[in-house]
Amino acid sequence: MATRKPTTSGMKKKLRDAFRAHLGVDRLTAGQLLASATLQDKAYELSALVAVMEKLKAMRPTLTFTLVHGTSLVFRAKGGPIDRTSWPYIRIDDRGRTVGELWVDIECVAISADPAAKLQPGPLYGKCHELDIVLVVPNTGGRPLPSETLLGVEAKHRPFNKALLKELLGVRREMTMRGPLKAHRAPWWFVWWTARLPARPPSGLVAFCSSDTIDKYSDPADYWGIHMEHLPF
Repeated sequence: MATRKPTTSGMKKKLRDAFRAHLGVDRLTAGQLLASATLQDKAYELSALVAVMEKLKAMRPTLTFTLVHGTSLVFRAKGGPIDRTSWPYIRIDDRGRTVGELWVDIECVAISADPAAKLQPGPLYGKCHELDIVLVVPNTGGRPLPSETLLGVEAKHRPFNKALLKELLGVRREMTMRGPLKAHRAPWWFVWWTARLPARPPSGLVAFCSSDTIDKYSDPADYWGIHMEHLPF
């Protein structure tokens, strides 16, 4: 089960400081972004968002991150399609050119589904899958298609087990087809953990876990190009 404990003031301060450092926002704005993180499992998702920014920046120092918000300054806490009028996101630029956008709690269209699911109203059941964090191509709208999803991130603040592995493998299979293991070229700027990845269309999937039990399940994840990482909280 998820860790449904209240987020401590120390955890919130650490996250506020991280958002201020990476996004250049003031203390009030950083605090507003965390309004949905009253419980530790949600706060852990946002710590994973910070980790993604840090790892992308370390791999490609020319990247810059900008907070873009709609009517709300709070990161969403329930999955749904991309909605630029309501929810904030992080724009990623490289030398003045926008290369991607980071969103929180987004439903992505499954590779097995009709692409028309992208804009269909109402619950779609097996036609889409929610990811804690997604990196998508610029100006993506609605539910991202597999071709628009560059990176998916799952953040687990609990002991990792076989059930979570099965869930992760299922999500990966609905993001991309397994392809030849090739060296990265132009579309792969967002992959920081390996020089080669077996995925068509190009995309990555990362699982962060606050428990080091995740290290026991890396073999099948490696086959599908999933990066598994212990991220303490």
